[in-house]
Amino acid sequence: METQLQTTIVMKHGLIAILGGIIHALSAYRKGETRGLIDIVILAIISSFTGVIFAFLALYLYPQGYLTYAIAGVGGFIGVEGMAWITEFVKKKLNGK
Repeated sequence: METQLQTTIVMKHGLIAILGGIIHALSAYRKGETRGLIDIVILAIISSFTGVIFAFLALYLYPQGYLTYAIAGVGGFIGVEGMAWITEFVKKKLNGK
């Protein structure tokens, strides 16, 4: 049975994912991993996109509940590095190692 997501729910998850992305970018700035404002903005956008992907995945797997908000925020915070970790984990599981 196909259910359509409400716009407000998607917007709330997106906002939390964006906040996670911004926090990730500011954290990288404090560690000295970014050099300027452009780097911070780009990292925030990429990390926010990762958070949105995590949010949609969480909403698909578990459409009701507050845990999906946490997954969206954490997805935004871990950003590209987290996606790389997950990719490596899945590769290892699929290869049987």
